[in-house]
Amino acid sequence: MRSAPLRLGVLGGTLDPVHVGHVAAAHAAARALSLDTVWLLPSHVPAHKAAPHASPWHRFAMAALAASEDDLLRVSDLELARPGPTYTWDTLQAFAAEGVTPSQIFFITGADAFAGIDTWRRFPDVLDAGHFVVVTRPGHVLPDAVRRHPAVAPRLRHTAASTRPEADDAADSCGIWLVEAETPDVSSTGIRQRILAGKGAGTDVPASVAAHIRRHGLYTISPAARRLHGED
Repeated sequence: MRSAPLRLGVLGGTLDPVHVGHVAAAHAAARALSLDTVWLLPSHVPAHKAAPHASPWHRFAMAALAASEDDLLRVSDLELARPGPTYTWDTLQAFAAEGVTPSQIFFITGADAFAGIDTWRRFPDVLDAGHFVVVTRPGHVLPDAVRRHPAVAPRLRHTAASTRPEADDAADSCGIWLVEAETPDVSSTGIRQRILAGKGAGTDVPASVAAHIRRHGLYTISPAARRLHGED
């Protein structure tokens, strides 16, 4: 019988499409912080990005396909079901409403996104709504201005994707965990550009996701790419 509380990773974003970099970041965070599972949450209307290219239905389907191939991953439509812009604060509050405590939540993001944390809704209160896991590639670090921010600096904690923290390290006040890991240098933007150029997604997305993209003509100029999932 498990005595320790569940540790839940949350990886959001447009996931347009979900790719191997997302999956690698989820696993790096899970190894470093002993996470039990990581939820993939495609966003509805991103607050800090342009509108997604694929429909919510297609992006959820691709995330579900990626999760179906990986025992660590789960997928949720929590953010897709909520109208209006997607804010991390609202997502973490939704988990809290389901009885998940802030100390159990580990919000996974990249250093580039976290660099703008002071522009996020309800900053700095959002830092008390869960742990934040900032996954960086070797040689890519948070800007000094972010590290020194008075709301960020006291919370910074360093760990590595190959080590595990002590049992009590993640059970007290919510921290900002810096995890350096060798993750693939891929982006959803680059994948979409290659597909539009007729080169395909290649191995930068899980095989089932690549098949879904081809089947529905996503990220191309084909009319099929503009149809809702289930209509073509």
